[in-house]
Amino acid sequence: MKRSYLILAVLMMFTVISCAGGKATVKEPDLLEPARKELHKGIAWYQKGCYHNALPHLLRAHEQFTAYDDLPGIAMSLNNIGNVYGKLGDPESAILFFESSQAVYRDLDDMGGAVQALSNKAAVLIKINKLDNAEATLEAAQKLLDTTGGTNPLLLNNWGVLLTRKKAYAEAEDMLLAALNATGPDNTPQAASIHFSLGNLMSTTNRYDQGLEHFRKALDNDRRSGFHQGIADDLAAIGTLYQREGEHTAAADHFQRSIKIYALLGNEERALAIMGMLETSAREAHVDIAVTRHFISQWARGEILESPCK
Repeated sequence: MKRSYLILAVLMMFTVISCAGGKATVKEPDLLEPARKELHKGIAWYQKGCYHNALPHLLRAHEQFTAYDDLPGIAMSLNNIGNVYGKLGDPESAILFFESSQAVYRDLDDMGGAVQALSNKAAVLIKINKLDNAEATLEAAQKLLDTTGGTNPLLLNNWGVLLTRKKAYAEAEDMLLAALNATGPDNTPQAASIHFSLGNLMSTTNRYDQGLEHFRKALDNDRRSGFHQGIADDLAAIGTLYQREGEHTAAADHFQRSIKIYALLGNEERALAIMGMLETSAREAHVDIAVTRHFISQWARGEILESPCK
């Protein structure tokens, strides 16, 4: 009986080798897999709003891509590192990384990548109020995009944000609506960004109800994608609109929800800024915020049992 099993095993082995053409093939290892894993880990943390967690993974990915001289990986990691520095409040570093990224993308003749890096650079320039430089950067990105015949919703979004800052409100609205129309139905992070920009535009032009609608849509999309920082930003924006309209009970509710997320993320600067607004609306609406204060104080001491960034 044992012998028959042995013969069967030998026959099966022979069959497998024969099916392979009589020559065993060995799959070469993917040398870039570790770099890609680090890149994906970094992007995953970034998409949650955990920027300090994202940076080490992205730096490791860049080192590994550099060691193998993998130019697409180098360009992508540089772009993502720039995004992180932008969120961490270091615009000068962010701009340097975006410039390096777009240069590599252009060497690769990857105009789509170059456009994205330039668009990201423009977003940072807008944030630090260098509007003329931002406009020149967006124009350079647009020229590259025109050579491809494609569209880039986030580039359109940044045009809309720039035009809003320059008080060209009608043109800004056209750009932002075009960006929204160009966004795929499953791209919730992109949709959230564009709805937030539209909310700001509507708020700036005193269209209260439309502003609330867009901020709520941004909130829905950020919840679906699990973007904690975006959720906090959306809630704060909604609270600000309610406060401006004298609806202090609703404002206090949204500020409390926002500030607790900022505190969980360790974003003390934003938590302090929202606390002042919360105190104003809580006082006007006679809302007790003692419980929120308790959690903010506890989390500020690092006493967090379930941080979203762990």
